Amino acid sequence: MAVVLTVATALGAAQYGWWRYMTIATHQETAIGTVLKTNCKNNNEVSYSFSALGRAQEGSDSWMDCRTLRAGDQLSISFSSRDLAQNMAGDGYARFLSETIAILLASVLGSIVVVVVFVYPFGKQKKQPPPGGEVEPR
Repeated sequence: MAVVLTVATALGAAQYGWWRYMTIATHQETAIGTVLKTNCKNNNEVSYSFSALGRAQEGSDSWMDCRTLRAGDQLSISFSSRDLAQNMAGDGYARFLSETIAILLASVLGSIVVVVVFVYPFGKQKKQPPPGGEVEPR
């Protein structure tokens, strides 16, 4: 049961960015981008532009140090060499690795907690004596 819960949790959590990070990390190229604007109140959102493979591209991503950035600042951008629309601020491989570790930890630990708290106690219930009292050994 723990294995099924772990896999289900990991696949569910992976829907929130992990596939994108994997795509970028697998075919990662980097470029220097320029910050266009920041919206730190909206999940530390940073909008940027960059040029790569002979094309100009814009994107946005969350950036932990959003409050230190201003329009015109330089920012490292990672992107997939197969699809420039798949881009992100910072190191794609590092983000993919940290996201993978977080998903694995949450999946495994969450599954263990569910099994220990909800499933295990029901399997250890004490056997009830038969109706009419206990039978003594002969």
